Amino acid sequence: MPVRSSDAPDGRAQRESRLAGRDIGVKRSVTVTVGAIASKILAVEMTIRGHTTSASAERAIRVYLNDRKSPGPGWAYPSFLRGRKPVDGVEVHLDLDSDLWQALSQEAVSQEVTAQQLLEHAVLYFAAEDNAGRVTERILEDIEED
Repeated sequence: MPVRSSDAPDGRAQRESRLAGRDIGVKRSVTVTVGAIASKILAVEMTIRGHTTSASAERAIRVYLNDRKSPGPGWAYPSFLRGRKPVDGVEVHLDLDSDLWQALSQEAVSQEVTAQQLLEHAVLYFAAEDNAGRVTERILEDIEED
């Protein structure tokens, strides 16, 4: 899918567009255990935005993988968490695009973690990125009001 570099100043829209076409395809059912915080993030996405847990997880994975070419702080899986299991783990059943799950699994191998660990990290990363965007919007609104 061709994308012009002028689509977004930070390139995010461009990166999201590259994987957006993967929405259509074979789904893969996976059951993973994520920590309580990641589980709540997925639940909030469902409540606030009306996205299914699977759609929210796919969105988080896409944002995470699209940022790998220009990783910022917090992108890589933290080395001190490699041996840990999810805190207050919650089992979640997801139907994910199989190509997207495969891409996440390959990235997990390169970071020497499991796909389950990287999925949880991607959800947390996505929430932080999403929150940062909202904070930026609020700051800009405050500046405009002054």
